[in-house]
Amino acid sequence: MGINNRETILLDTNCFIYYFEDNPNYADKLEKIFIEIQDGKNEAFMSIISFMEILVKPKKYNNVFLENRYKLILSNYPNLSIIDVDYKIADITSRLRANYNIKTPDAIILATGISMNVDYFITNDIKLKSVCSQENIETIAIENVGD
Repeated sequence: MGINNRETILLDTNCFIYYFEDNPNYADKLEKIFIEIQDGKNEAFMSIISFMEILVKPKKYNNVFLENRYKLILSNYPNLSIIDVDYKIADITSRLRANYNIKTPDAIILATGISMNVDYFITNDIKLKSVCSQENIETIAIENVGD
């Protein structure tokens, strides 16, 4: 499934983790997406929740070098915005939780995409596909990126 130029993307936490950890099943597919974002073909968003989740493992193992590396990469990556939770996102989150009974972190991440009016959500969390469909966001499984 291809993403056209100028379309907007919400990246789930697993996209970053798989890419940073060079996951053998997904890193190559994700690299294509990250290059397109870097080159300005697409604008991408991530929730501050994803940013927080990405930092858990380096902090758990007291890997300050990796923690700082992730912070530096994510906060300076071209055409990638880290979106804080604001009133609008909190309101959308509560609606998603009430209507679909999804976990709060997932609801915040999706609410971020809804708030930013994204075209696509890239994830490997297939449970969120039906929610995205009802919210008019096209879901792309990481394994299908570039197909």
